[in-house]
Amino acid sequence: MHGHAGPGARQASHPDQDRPRSDHPLERHLTNALVRPTSIAEHPLHDRRYRLPTPPIEALYTLITEALDRRRPGVMVYGRSRLGKTTAIAYIEALLSTERPALPVVTLGCRFKRVPSETAFFSSFLAAVRHKATGGRDAEQMRQRLIHRMCEMADTKASNQILLFADEAQNLGACEYEWLRDVHDDLQRWGKTLLVVLVGQPELHGQKATFQRSNSMHIVSRFMVHELAFRGARDAQDCATCLQGYDLQEFPANSGWTHTRFFFPMGYAAGFRLASEGAAIWYAFDQAHRSTLWPEAPEIGMEFFTAAVEHLMLNHSHQDAARFRPSNELWAQAVQASGYVQATLSGMLSDAL
Repeated sequence: MHGHAGPGARQASHPDQDRPRSDHPLERHLTNALVRPTSIAEHPLHDRRYRLPTPPIEALYTLITEALDRRRPGVMVYGRSRLGKTTAIAYIEALLSTERPALPVVTLGCRFKRVPSETAFFSSFLAAVRHKATGGRDAEQMRQRLIHRMCEMADTKASNQILLFADEAQNLGACEYEWLRDVHDDLQRWGKTLLVVLVGQPELHGQKATFQRSNSMHIVSRFMVHELAFRGARDAQDCATCLQGYDLQEFPANSGWTHTRFFFPMGYAAGFRLASEGAAIWYAFDQAHRSTLWPEAPEIGMEFFTAAVEHLMLNHSHQDAARFRPSNELWAQAVQASGYVQATLSGMLSDAL
């Protein structure tokens, strides 16, 4: 995947190597504008060490901050796998550490268990809050240990709020929600407000309806009233909005070197912006989607979207030129490399079984 990146880095990083550098101020400026501040191998796109804000992430962030401001006990977000929900959690956690540094944030991975176990539940919870003692046979003692630790986390930051992400929350059953409610109530007695953000597959939304029918409205009213359907890119405008992140985010930070400029400095200097490629990448994904004969409308998850963009940038930076624009063929290759078609076919197969 990265085979072409090396030559591209050398060609763009050292233009006209063999020619003595001119002392003319304008030429020095133009040369410096094209020399990358670091190698492509060190760029976060090279090993996916970056996160871009997307419309679904921004919608989730708004849902969470409003819930915090209004002291709501819970919100829920649901969507198909590979749309970027887990990435969204990491992005929002990082953003909150800057925007609300006093807020303790905990992420609890919810695993499916045929027979719910209270001690197993609290053991996972204790591990999530990084307690040294996660074991035990007495669930009550474990819960008290958990409450003490969470109060300690809040007091250390002089906060009376705690945020809990429950990832893969569709795996939680009625028992786990009751135990979660106990934690919420215990914390409230100590003057702490817990916001539970349930994040899961579409089945999570189905569970809400099940609880409503089975006289478990107290679970719904506590954790599931405020909800958000997390979605992928559904049209060219969605794609353009996501691509704009590459035109705005910089590496190194505050260097003026956006991701687009870093990989295509000559094209960027001549006005090339990835945001203008929204229709082109959407067309490539739409054509790939049609080839699967999948009857539902395409909805592109961020895992595949970013993989396609990364393929284009990492494998074609050596084509950088003032007039560089990705062809439809390049976008088609990038979408093919993203794994979208294989994943869609795999999803069709599993649905048919």
